[in-house]
Formats: sequence, structure tokens, C-alpha cells
Amino acid sequence: MLEIKRVSINYNNRVAVKDVSLTVEERQIVGIVGESGSGKTTLVRSIAGLLDGKGRVRQGEILLHGQNLLALPDAEMRQLRGCEIGMIFQHPDLTMNPIWTIEKLFYESMSVHATVTKREARERGTKLLRELALNDAEQLMDSYPFELSGGMCQRAAIAIAMINRPGLLLADEPTSALDVTVQSQVMESMLQMREIFGTSILIVSHNMGVIAKLADRVGVMYRGELVEWGEKDEVLSTPKHEYTKSLLDAVPKMKSTCQNQKGALL
Repeated sequence: MLEIKRVSINYNNRVAVKDVSLTVEERQIVGIVGESGSGKTTLVRSIAGLLDGKGRVRQGEILLHGQNLLALPDAEMRQLRGCEIGMIFQHPDLTMNPIWTIEKLFYESMSVHATVTKREARERGTKLLRELALNDAEQLMDSYPFELSGGMCQRAAIAIAMINRPGLLLADEPTSALDVTVQSQVMESMLQMREIFGTSILIVSHNMGVIAKLADRVGVMYRGELVEWGEKDEVLSTPKHEYTKSLLDAVPKMKSTCQNQKGALL
């Protein structure tokens, strides 16, 4: 599905990503984890051609079904975004047009790539929202992004990103602004998208728990480099790099936390 080959990216004339290679197979979920500033968001945005004017891929290839995305004109990349590549962001309410309803956002996303009526867009959007277990889908379609809770807005954003059935979904910190229970709902929505559409997903996060829940394969980024890469169980159980070990050590452990609290109370 996706192959990243020795990609290096400069940002503000400084190295942000250095010589990164990885693959995403059909129906696979790949998680990239790392602290803020590790280069993971820069990497995922480069796949969608969404680096701003200060970012530049200076070497390497990004292949989607064998086609080098870096060699495509901007017009062709715009056609791929939303059709072949879907993307969801950390703060969907900031990336959605605030004066458009969810129905309008569905329609705009669909009409860019195909001839569709507003009625057809509403019917397909409502059906997809219901498949995500959003039972008040009709009311949701008439809502504006700012009227929705963070979790509801993110799940609507997932549905909008998937309405054209792209084969690859890119997710940039999709749960970091949400509380724990809502994070779980959003993760379930992403797993449902793979089940319904057979979607491949590349998700970046600083939360090791999210990656452990979702991913089949895991990459660990540190200072712009991919320092660990492998099957999830292998990376989480027998990490090789010291930075990966420190990330895992930093994950709160409920049992030890409860024991410490009990000891403090005694």
C-alpha cells in the first residue's frame, strides 16, 4: 500500500526527519510513536503533501501503490487527498469550515471527486455515521462543528475522511485532545473503518497506550530518526533502543500506582 524509502525532510532549513524507511501493508495499522518534536507529524504530513512552505522533502521516495507521490503535480495530489488518502487531525474543529454543517462538509468532500447530489451526500453520510454507532446521526448532520463535543467532532471527522473510501487513512494525534473514555470511542471508530472498508491506517501519537491498542506494527521516532521498527508485540515486550525502553517505563502502571497510594495512606 505505502512505502516510505529513505525520506529526509528539512523544516526551516533544519533536519526534521532523517533517512526514514517504513511500509504500510493492505488492511494494516501502523503506529508511529515519539515525543513532541520527534518528526512524526512532519513525516505523516509529507505523505499527504501538506508540508507548509517551510518544509521540504530533500531526499527519498513516498510510494503509494508504487507511484511516487513526491513527483506528482499539486493538482494530482489534490485529487488523491480525500479520494485515495484520507486524513484526520488532532483538532478537527479547527480544520473544518465553522460556517458549514456536517452535512455540507460531507457534500463538499464528495463533490470534489465525483458528481453527487446533496441528497445522496446526506444519505451516505448519515449511513456512515450510524455505522460508527452515532445513533443521533440525523441531528448530527445538521450541526456545526463548534456545536459538537470533542469526541463527537473527531468521530464525524473520521466519517468525513472516509466517505470516499480511501485506501489509506493518515491520523495525526487523533486522540490527544480527548479524555480517556472518549479516546476509546475514537479508537473503536478507527478499527471499524478498517473492518468496513479494509482501510490501511498510519497513526502518529505520543501516547504509547493508543499505539498498543490500535497498531499491528510500531515505529519509534526520536530526534527525527526511526530508532525502532517491528511487530507491536515484539517492540513492546522486547524493545532494543534505550529511548523505546524509556517510553515504556513512563507508561503509568495501575497496580503499582494503587500500591503506592495505599502505602502513602497507611
